[in-house]
Amino acid sequence: MKFPIAGLALAGLLGAAGAIAAPAAPAAKPAASAPTPAPSAKADNSALAPLLGMLEIGNPLPALPDCADKRSPDGRDVTAFCVELKGDGLVRQVGVPRDKRPGFMDGPHVVAFVDRNALVGLVVPTAGANSQQAAVDSINALYGKPFRQEQEEMRDKAGKTVKTIHAGWTKRPLTIELYAMPEDPATGTIEMLLPQARQLMAEKDAEVDGKLNPASAPAAKGKAEKPEKTEKAAAKPPAKPVNPGSW
Repeated sequence: MKFPIAGLALAGLLGAAGAIAAPAAPAAKPAASAPTPAPSAKADNSALAPLLGMLEIGNPLPALPDCADKRSPDGRDVTAFCVELKGDGLVRQVGVPRDKRPGFMDGPHVVAFVDRNALVGLVVPTAGANSQQAAVDSINALYGKPFRQEQEEMRDKAGKTVKTIHAGWTKRPLTIELYAMPEDPATGTIEMLLPQARQLMAEKDAEVDGKLNPASAPAAKGKAEKPEKTEKAAAKPPAKPVNPGSW
């Protein structure tokens, strides 16, 4: 779920004009999410440790002040952990003070995925290829070596070829993925997700798809297109099996 999540996270960070804050979800027990495994003894060496110490995936999202009350004088930063009130309840922007965020993080906000009151995922924006090794080292300190790591070539905005890292880690039930954005490899992301976050995102994608493609479309049209789709499907080679834990 590489690009849909990244796209939604970026949209959350930029904020939609005229967005209306959703009412807070009623108090309820967090969704049944297994606590994430304890970090290794090298966790103190990870630049992500202060951030994850406050925002513990698998635990309730802590009560945080409104970022409107915690902005720096120039309005471009935050002075304490805080939450932007606008959002749909599922995706929340959480402000991270400068002394608690890793040097490779791009901007003062992370995106949090919340199921009722349980924090089930985080997306940390990065400077992509410009800071990828520091990000990899930080994740390695927490979760060990990645189960898969590849080098991908992308073109930056000037048209130059840039070598980027695409890597994945797993500490079940948590999965972590780091990659740069193809449209701008100077930006990237770290996705840290529990299965509930992926399920919520799939439901969100289905909801958006339903609005773009209403079920009220003429049934005849669907029937007319069915033979053509069947022929195209038959012409395609069989899908390759997907290995669990791979992207």
